[in-house]
Amino acid sequence: MQIDFSRSIVDIVLDHGNSVPDRPALIFDQGDGPQSSLTYAQVAAQVGQLAGAMAARGLAAGGLAAGGLAGPRIALLFSAGTDFALALLACLAVGGVAIPLAPVGRRKARLRNILNMLDDIRPDCILLDDGMAGLFGEELSAALSAGPVRYLEFAALAAESHAFSPLALAPVRLAVLQFTSGTTSNPKGVMISHGNIIANETMIRAAFGHDRDSHFVGWVPHYHDQGLFGNILQPLFLGSTCVITSPAAFINRPMSWLQLISRYRAHTSGGPNFGYDLCVDHATRRGMPDGLDLSGWRVAFNGAERVRPATLDRFAECFADAGFDRRAFLPCYGLAESTLVTIAVPPRSDPIVKSYDSRALAAGRAVESAGGDAVLDLACCGPAMAGAEARIVDPETGEALPDGAVGEIWLRGPHITAGYIDNPAATEASFGRLDEGGPFLRTGDLGFSTADGFFIVSRLKDLIIVRGRNHAPSDVEQIWSELSGTVGQASAAAVEIEMGDAQHIVLIAEMKRDDARSLSDEKLQDLAARLRATAMERLELAITDLVMVPASAIPRTTSGKVQRKQAGRMLMDGELTVLGMAGPLAQAFAPSGQRASA
Repeated sequence: MQIDFSRSIVDIVLDHGNSVPDRPALIFDQGDGPQSSLTYAQVAAQVGQLAGAMAARGLAAGGLAAGGLAGPRIALLFSAGTDFALALLACLAVGGVAIPLAPVGRRKARLRNILNMLDDIRPDCILLDDGMAGLFGEELSAALSAGPVRYLEFAALAAESHAFSPLALAPVRLAVLQFTSGTTSNPKGVMISHGNIIANETMIRAAFGHDRDSHFVGWVPHYHDQGLFGNILQPLFLGSTCVITSPAAFINRPMSWLQLISRYRAHTSGGPNFGYDLCVDHATRRGMPDGLDLSGWRVAFNGAERVRPATLDRFAECFADAGFDRRAFLPCYGLAESTLVTIAVPPRSDPIVKSYDSRALAAGRAVESAGGDAVLDLACCGPAMAGAEARIVDPETGEALPDGAVGEIWLRGPHITAGYIDNPAATEASFGRLDEGGPFLRTGDLGFSTADGFFIVSRLKDLIIVRGRNHAPSDVEQIWSELSGTVGQASAAAVEIEMGDAQHIVLIAEMKRDDARSLSDEKLQDLAARLRATAMERLELAITDLVMVPASAIPRTTSGKVQRKQAGRMLMDGELTVLGMAGPLAQAFAPSGQRASA
């Protein structure tokens, strides 16, 4: 694949300001009509204006960080909307390193989390939009007043006028610090270069069949790699239109996402698997909106978490009458360390779903099953995109494995990042494996390859290992979703906990408030018995404990992934509200105060 590294993403967007000046570039719409809308000419002008204001404050690469491969670090704390994209492009235009911050946690915890992250990344300044300034501005400004981090507000920069000429940005120059979701570890700052961005955007354009008329609708947060490099930068790279809605609008009104796709005739939109389930659940309870037309939706990508075949079936069936074509589904796989996507199903093809023997998968072999109890349905995520390489490798020896053997997924290509900022040990562990073609990224994910492409099984670091056999937590969680009627929802976390000399295989499951009121010990024991019996039958895995917690109690990343290890630690540290426990852990847990490792 030919990739043109002569222009940065900033150059490309500014060029669109000349070639398609009146085309809508960015629209923010939460379902009630556009709240803001900018053409490419307006984007180019405002990016130049903001970059000039940053340069006037010494934030250009020639100021704080002349020369080298990295400019000033500029943390961005923004609400959903068009201002974030403008601020991001302005940061890049001055040669800076943009750091999207996620305002995670409950209201009281957010400020502490933000300050902790600022301590870790040590930016030169933090820039806030009006919404975040209203929430955190006074406290942040006071907290940072005596330190090296400057506090700036977007509105003040946007009101100024300074001449500015964009810098020549080399492909190796650092562009973005993207913090990983931390599903199995603490978040790390991935160093994404200008070349990584151009490479992956070029690869996505080819693999997804995009062109200048491929308009987007996106709800995934801009501080997540899917929201940033997929929903925002891909349409700006193409010169198409990016319609942004807020994650909160989607979660509160899932059908608003589909209505925006219908209204703007979006070619491409998508998100994690759970988003599709939310739409089906909402439509089932409240009915279909009038006039919904999804016939123009050509690419419905599904990534960032396990693609569940049952979800594909439910969504396609539910929205068939609205014109949704099942062939629009595009399962894909990637991670922040690969900028965004590396593996993807070819567009306009029927999703490939196959049934495998879960016991054989635990033993490291992908064996198709014609039926029975020990069956796991998996969706193929496709082959490696053009310009990328993917292998299945023995994680212990580094040897490549043949089709049908379960191993770790390793990736290589010009979109693979250089590692983690200020973390050489983690960089060496994940990026240090070489062969004659250069370094590979060790993803930490388990999967296998077939003639159809790659199938993702589970996280290597999340594995439950019993008697030398590897078990995927997601397999246990899938059994629970079937027993509890929460198919397709991330409502449980299977974890391994060691307490003294005893190994506990624990399922922590969420329970809705109404169900919790009627939870009796008899019902709890019955649920635990059914879970144990099914897991033993399907997986030959003995579940020792079932722990019930309130809805939304299980910790999740910013993209909605369950943080299993964190859930286990919270349980043993007494940080989870326990509604009921069935199993030996109940006797050893609270009374003794004995600590355990999870």
